[in-house]
Amino acid sequence: MIKINNDIRDKLSCLAIASISLDVKVQSSDNNLVNILTELSNTIAESECIEDIAKISAIRTTREAYKRLGKQPSRYRVSSEALHRRIVQGKGIYFINNIVDINNYISIKSGYGICVYDMDKVVGKINFRIAKEGETYRGIGKYDLNLENLPVFSDDIGCFGSPTSDSERTMITDATKRISFNIVSFSGKSDMTTWIDEAVFLLKKYAYGKNIETHIYE
Repeated sequence: MIKINNDIRDKLSCLAIASISLDVKVQSSDNNLVNILTELSNTIAESECIEDIAKISAIRTTREAYKRLGKQPSRYRVSSEALHRRIVQGKGIYFINNIVDINNYISIKSGYGICVYDMDKVVGKINFRIAKEGETYRGIGKYDLNLENLPVFSDDIGCFGSPTSDSERTMITDATKRISFNIVSFSGKSDMTTWIDEAVFLLKKYAYGKNIETHIYE
């Protein structure tokens, strides 16, 4: 259950979160998953330029939402934009594990920021809200992230995820058993079912996903 707080709902009227909860087996991606992510990356590298990326619909609406919240989208890039830029700049795509790789595949393909976390590391109720002054966390593979004015997921301990970067506290590890996979849209829910279906297909095929629950929060 995710509660979207009024502070962010009042500023972003088209906010929607497509959420998938399921049991998974975390492991290295098999060759088929590596291949489809590599093919997608190669297609983008051949067809896009840096100037195109900010025009992608889901990335554009996320950048606009960040501006309305008072955050610089070019400094705190949504994860999907950062992935596109990495590919177009010739840095290639990295492979972590099957869950992260599925996350990256859906994020690159859809343009949406995706937040995936280990549900056993979440304490209490989950809220999606605007981060307050002074709130920070250690981003995955990053320095302490200044969260102020970012849209964030938080629990009883504090913030743990955002469309820019998730936290080390709730990140996916080899010991993860149940996850929440969240597609964050700032342009409404019109295509959320499509991305839920594709994510569920990949999670079942490549991560042995079962006991699946889906919901779209607005």
